[in-house]
Amino acid sequence: MKKMSKTPGTLYKLRRSKNARLIIMVILFAILAVMYFMFEKFRIFIIGLMIVILGAIGVEMFNYDIDLGKLWDTGSIKESRVQTKNGVKLIGECITDDLNCSNFKTQPEAQALYDKCAEEIKTYNADLQGKDVKSLDVYGLDRDKDGIVCEALPKGN
Repeated sequence: MKKMSKTPGTLYKLRRSKNARLIIMVILFAILAVMYFMFEKFRIFIIGLMIVILGAIGVEMFNYDIDLGKLWDTGSIKESRVQTKNGVKLIGECITDDLNCSNFKTQPEAQALYDKCAEEIKTYNADLQGKDVKSLDVYGLDRDKDGIVCEALPKGN
């Protein structure tokens, strides 16, 4: 019996590659463009598909993605927004371009958001199973990697 490898396969890596997804969408758009000239009866339908593909290309280019399951559950676009940072999917409140200790008044406040985001990272990144999510420190809040963030901030009440 062959032992199963835990390393991601080529198809998985291609699916996570922004360039591969963009290339596939451009190829689909080109196929639709050819079909537009070949099938007169279906031009309106083909134009609709081309618009959808252009929308998908726009979403991919601007790193704006939405988790439809989370959108359905919460009804909030802000909470269902997905972004990738350093190869890790972030969602909702955990998406920020500039998060550092000066964004918080106390250490417990920073720790609460950090812990919440660590759980969401674990939930939305199946390929990280077995890794300590906090050791990734995608925000740079835990310089010494001990799991305690922003240690210089006041401890609070």
